[in-house]
Amino acid sequence: MPQLAIETYASQIFWVLIGFLVVYLFISTVVTPSLEETLGNRMQHVDNLVKTAAKLKNEAEALEKEAGNALENAFLESYKAESELVSLFREKSIREKSNLHEMFSRESKLKSATLAASAEKAFQEVAASIEDTLLEAALEKISSSVSMVKTKEAPNRKL
Repeated sequence: MPQLAIETYASQIFWVLIGFLVVYLFISTVVTPSLEETLGNRMQHVDNLVKTAAKLKNEAEALEKEAGNALENAFLESYKAESELVSLFREKSIREKSNLHEMFSRESKLKSATLAASAEKAFQEVAASIEDTLLEAALEKISSSVSMVKTKEAPNRKL
């Protein structure tokens, strides 16, 4: 077998070294820079994605905190409005009762029986209208607070 002949070893070693040198030069000048560039681009892209994700997470947390604060403020405002409306209702009902009491005390016993019925009816109508007014005002205040919260939540949905 000629490849095992000792006389051809020098020639075989020479060509093997030349072949390895050519392959080494090809890999070091063409393949390695291309791989390094690809890996660098990948790392840069991943880093950009991580930075963007962190930024979006921070923005989402800030918006969530802002929405929570707005919701808490809306609850506080609705509670305050409800308290004001209830106290207003109590004041008006006390005033109406005292007015009715004065009116009944001045009239005779015969007129007081008929007036009591009509006054009670009027009081119920006034109380019903005040209650309707209070409920409408409270619902309007709550709906405006909820709409404020919804408008502040709208940017979250676009993300």
